Amino acid sequence: MGMLDLIQLLSVIFGTLIAAPLVVSKKAKKRMIGLSAVIAGSSFAIIVQLYLGLYYFVFANAFWLLNAGNGIKKIIKAKKKEARNF
Repeated sequence: MGMLDLIQLLSVIFGTLIAAPLVVSKKAKKRMIGLSAVIAGSSFAIIVQLYLGLYYFVFANAFWLLNAGNGIKKIIKAKKKEARNF
């Protein structure tokens, strides 16, 4: 197993196996962990795709990476708003 295979495996583990059940959680902390896993998985996938020359797929993973970052930003903003209301 080469380094590229390991990065692909990490992409699947973080981007799918860890992220999927956590992103749909009702608890904000678990959603935050899930979105962080999506960011990690997308980053690993982008590395592999750039190495293999699959440049169009990089845009798809960048989309997921940006959406996960936006989700984390919204969770943090909601927590700050909740803290101010007390």
